[in-house]
Amino acid sequence: MSTVTIRDFDTANYLDNDEVIVEYLKATAEDPNPEVFLGALGDVARATGMAEIAK
Repeated sequence: MSTVTIRDFDTANYLDNDEVIVEYLKATAEDPNPEVFLGALGDVARATGMAEIAK
């Protein structure tokens, strides 16, 4: 029997450049549920750093 390690997935870890961020926001903006886009904004804030967002 082997052990499997499961880690939490964090989208912010993959938002590593402006092009990816723009495409991610476009895709989430198409969802009819506004909570999806709001969550994406939080992902982008974590990915870019809150200080960078405040500028």
